[in-house]
Amino acid sequence: MILKPLDDHSGLSKKEIEVLISLSRGSLYKEIAAEQNITINTVKKHCKNIYRKLEVRNRTEASNVFLRGKSA
Repeated sequence: MILKPLDDHSGLSKKEIEVLISLSRGSLYKEIAAEQNITINTVKKHCKNIYRKLEVRNRTEASNVFLRGKSA
C-alpha cells in the first residue's frame, strides 16, 4: 500500500506527519519511538496534537483522514 500525505496537512508539523504515516501503517507507539529515535511519551504527545489538529478521536480516524482526505 502506498501512503500519500494529505494535500492539506491541517497544520501538522513535519514530525507529526512522519508519526501519522507510521500510525497509518499500523506501527505501535514503541515502534514509532524506535524508528524516529524519540521517546514513547513524545510519540504520545505528537499523536495528541495530530488528533486535535485533524479533529479526530483516535488512530483509526486519523489514518482514515490521512489516507482518504478530510471528507472521510
